[in-house]
Amino acid sequence: MNKEIKTEDAFVSVYLDTVSSRIRIDDYGGTLASVLNIIEDETKPWVEKLIIKSRDNDLSFFLSNGFVNEAHVKSYFLGTDMYFVTKYFTPDRQKSLVWDEEELILKSILKADVPHKEIDVSDVCIASKDHTVDLASLYKAVFPKYPTPISDPDYVAETMQGGTVYVFIREQGKIVSAASAEIDSIYKNAELTDCASRPEMQGKGHMKKLLSKLEKLLVHQGIRCLYTIARAESVGMNSVFHQLGYHYSGRLKKNLIIYSGFEDMNVWYKNI
Repeated sequence: MNKEIKTEDAFVSVYLDTVSSRIRIDDYGGTLASVLNIIEDETKPWVEKLIIKSRDNDLSFFLSNGFVNEAHVKSYFLGTDMYFVTKYFTPDRQKSLVWDEEELILKSILKADVPHKEIDVSDVCIASKDHTVDLASLYKAVFPKYPTPISDPDYVAETMQGGTVYVFIREQGKIVSAASAEIDSIYKNAELTDCASRPEMQGKGHMKKLLSKLEKLLVHQGIRCLYTIARAESVGMNSVFHQLGYHYSGRLKKNLIIYSGFEDMNVWYKNI
């Protein structure tokens, strides 16, 4: 649930995620002390992790108030860098049992060459509300757990109404792969997310096509900062973003519930 709080000295845009026991501060303004007071008031007992999207100039303030920097995205705020600063409230939430394995996965991916060739996106379709049922069905089949109710057609339709763009590939009349872009029209950035392919379609290059199509659409809309938050244990998805020229910039520890449960998430970005 999104919530905006205003006082005389500050405002804070809060995303309350009770499913993953966290809150995320997507935007803020005013005196930093007042911003922090608002955030502290919103940090209820159920919150295990707090995330703030900090501006470059404010990073030292948050670090001096007990936050740690886990990742960053260059040019997120209309050319100004953004830092994911975090604070944990339970010992278990700040401890990853698979961190070393994820490091090995990342190192092997970063060693691979980045191909420089045009990707054919002629078979990629832009979704409309007519496709919400099929999209929801795909997501339900691919993800046992997901941080948003993406398997609900009404939710997919609602996100479309809010400006999220979905693209998909269909084979034999069925949507087999899809991805989306959540566009921030104020700060001119977009998160590439909701990437899914049916198991029998994985490894066929669909995701590169989908993401390349989204990039072309976003450029036409004046979006220059693209980023994603990918499951750190997913060799395939992290490889795709590396091969498309995205830069790895950090890992969010036990960031949210997805696929198997609480998972670490890698941050990748590209400025185009």
